[in-house]
Amino acid sequence: MKISFISEGDAANVLTEYSHCLNTHSEDIKSKSISFQKHPFNYNIKHDYDINKCSPSELKEVKDWVIDSDVIIFGEEGHPLEPTYRTLRGFSSILEVDLINSNKKIIIWHPGSHYRNNTKFYNEHPQRDKIYKHLYALDLYRLSNKEKNDFPLLPYQYFDFDIKLLLKNFKNKIKKNPQTILHIPSNPTQKRTQEIINSIDTLNLSPKYNFKVLTNISHLEVIEEKKQSLFYIDQFSPHWGGYGIASLEALFNSNIVFCTVNNCFDSIVKITGKDEIPIVDLSTDPNNMNSIISQIISLTNEDLIELYSGILGWLDKYYQPKKIVSYIKNIVNE
Repeated sequence: MKISFISEGDAANVLTEYSHCLNTHSEDIKSKSISFQKHPFNYNIKHDYDINKCSPSELKEVKDWVIDSDVIIFGEEGHPLEPTYRTLRGFSSILEVDLINSNKKIIIWHPGSHYRNNTKFYNEHPQRDKIYKHLYALDLYRLSNKEKNDFPLLPYQYFDFDIKLLLKNFKNKIKKNPQTILHIPSNPTQKRTQEIINSIDTLNLSPKYNFKVLTNISHLEVIEEKKQSLFYIDQFSPHWGGYGIASLEALFNSNIVFCTVNNCFDSIVKITGKDEIPIVDLSTDPNNMNSIISQIISLTNEDLIELYSGILGWLDKYYQPKKIVSYIKNIVNE
């Protein structure tokens, strides 16, 4: 089976990471990630093709691959709204192929605010019946029609992890003094950074803790900072309410993560059958934030190890590459 993941830019690199996972861990699936433009962040795993930089020969390779694909998974990331799905229209025009009316399995991926702000439009889209499956970011599935072909999709960054090694790293970090509480907002306004800072300030942290807020650093530096921290605060938000790649990176670098996740539970129950999630929920009330953070960072080392061990069990059950491959196969083949 061949899959084309196509997008405008693949905002969090999720489709590209899924593609890489399928290529690495599936014997019967080959896929490529194709975007209009290069990703603005320097992620380790790149798009296979950036249309705006393709030579004529590369563009022919893209066209041949897409034509030969059995499945098209496209990210609908930006404006404007229109009767034809924007990404499919753009690629159909460039490649001179009518994707929406092809005999391929067409799957849409709604990754963020564009769907959140235009839910009714997409839930009643005039070409909705052309779409084989509808995928949603964790905090967006709750807004979907909840039809048989609607599925939540875990945020994903390819990581073939060893839970024993992650736990060992966590135990080593607990011994350090001071312990770092880290916050690296991609968008300080959206992540509500000032409210997080205000909340931490009220805790009057002892010298045992070092609170770091960093902005405008490279992705490589972000990962290095997460390797050194014990606690990571992703975002507080009464509106978004879902974890993403920043949280996932921190979990895979032996952090206990805080994030508002109230809008994730419909998705988590759909995927796992339970409402358990590997993130400490900051709630939607700023008055609760400092008490939630204080409660966790005040745990004994033994209790922190037990907490992180439970998180690793969850990640091992749902985030190992073979589990990701199985979930995608179920969506595509069901």
